[in-house]
Amino acid sequence: MGVLLQVASLPIATWLLWKLIGSSFRGTSLDNIPGPKPASFLLGHFDVLMSKDYWAFLQDISRNYGGIVKLQELFGRKFLYVADPAALHTMFVKEPNNFEESSEFLIGNRLLFGPGLASASGEMHRKQRKLLNPAFAPAHLREIAPVFFDVANTMCDAIAEEVTNGQEEVNMAAWTGRGALEIVGQSAMGYSFDQLKGSVSNEYAIALRSLMPTVFSIALHWFFVPWSIYLGPPKFRRWLLDFYPFPNAQKLKNIVNTVWDRSVTIVDQHKAALLNGDEAVNERVGGGKDIISILLRANMQASEEDRLPDEQLTAQVNTLIFAASDTTSNGLARVLHTLAENQDVQERLRKEINDIRKESWDGEELTYERLCEMPFLDAVVRETLRVYPPVLSMDRVALCDTVLPLSKPITDTDGKTITEVLVTKDTTLNIGIYTFNRSKDLWGEDAEDWKPERWLKPLPDTIKNSPSGAVFGNLMTFAGGPRSCIGFKYAELEIKAFLFHLVERFKFTPATSSKIIWNTSFVVFPSVTKDSSKAEMPLKVEIIRSTA
Repeated sequence: MGVLLQVASLPIATWLLWKLIGSSFRGTSLDNIPGPKPASFLLGHFDVLMSKDYWAFLQDISRNYGGIVKLQELFGRKFLYVADPAALHTMFVKEPNNFEESSEFLIGNRLLFGPGLASASGEMHRKQRKLLNPAFAPAHLREIAPVFFDVANTMCDAIAEEVTNGQEEVNMAAWTGRGALEIVGQSAMGYSFDQLKGSVSNEYAIALRSLMPTVFSIALHWFFVPWSIYLGPPKFRRWLLDFYPFPNAQKLKNIVNTVWDRSVTIVDQHKAALLNGDEAVNERVGGGKDIISILLRANMQASEEDRLPDEQLTAQVNTLIFAASDTTSNGLARVLHTLAENQDVQERLRKEINDIRKESWDGEELTYERLCEMPFLDAVVRETLRVYPPVLSMDRVALCDTVLPLSKPITDTDGKTITEVLVTKDTTLNIGIYTFNRSKDLWGEDAEDWKPERWLKPLPDTIKNSPSGAVFGNLMTFAGGPRSCIGFKYAELEIKAFLFHLVERFKFTPATSSKIIWNTSFVVFPSVTKDSSKAEMPLKVEIIRSTA
């Protein structure tokens, strides 16, 4: 039997090997594009890009190469790192149908979250996005904004209980993670994950926060995930996974199970409430205004061809919970850390909060409109998401041969000037979010400096005249085009709501017990030791106002 399995698997193994390394032995249109030398043919730049600290490498390719850089995957396969605005405009606006998410991304997300928005492509992606779009419209965000404010206030009350002696070190990364999960729970799922009482969050929250660091810890294994679908049907692949001899792979399996089971529960409870009528829906957390309630109603009213099956509905819950909590919580943590290191900016932001509350509101409740009337709060959020994007890059794959124009010519390895790059079908393109956001050609010589005040005056003409297709403030933080982040306005509201209440009630200063390390994982997160996969960010916290 063993011999038969080896013989049967030989053609598959040979085909997979050729798919992996075949292009390495053929000339490509990328051969003359400049780029840093890889450590080896076998690893290419994969080793450095999958490390938890590749800031120096990012700075090198951002400062010393143009908007197009040649890099290498495993076995010498070449791909492009793209940060040129004209090239990105072509990818996101002019020819969006010629570029798709990579198979690693689509298949990986399907295995992690199910067949939701992050793993769908083509017509299925269009259908799912169409059903979800109304839930992220400004009108709906205005309706659910009070939920954001209530959760932020509750979290501040809980943090205050930890600060008993004037000033205490508090792990703010733990609180931003818990708070972000509870906001997405109430406003998006109509479900409470965490009452924000005490210092320990629940099993689900712990699983969710450890998801991406665990995936990152098995990055080399994850590279082969797209090929796993050729190993047989899902049940057989699951059986093989049970015997996979790597502890972190088994840990990831258990995390995925925990997250999926909770999502199934949420969808089942929503469907039961909808069947029992409006009164049952209104009694749930969020009063039926949450995103999943809206999605389920829209799905019930959709035509047969546009309706989503239960598995896809559950996958939307899975996807939204992760996307709306992990990146946002780490983004918020970054803002707090940066404010702690820049006391003058923190004080200026606090003054804006106090002045507006005192002069304009006369003690009234915070509203969506009032939050949007705060220019310096907006500037702090935008500048932090510019300089410190939670996600540093993302992949696309060319679906056909195409040409990418360059806004700034580069010199190839033969000394020739290049104004456009031929990209052949199946070429991987890595969107350089970090590099685009920090480009001196676009933002000026101080592009790498964190200066919120830059958003209080007109942006440079180089930015205004270089359309890239970005959906958020001329930044690539939330990408662009049909696959841009559907919830970027949601994330912006969430961060601002938390910041308003946190900065109003507390003063934050750097901790003395440990240095914060920012890890270049799939989602950038803080830790206190180099090898840790746990999000930690101790800051000194002092109460300056007892209640909002």
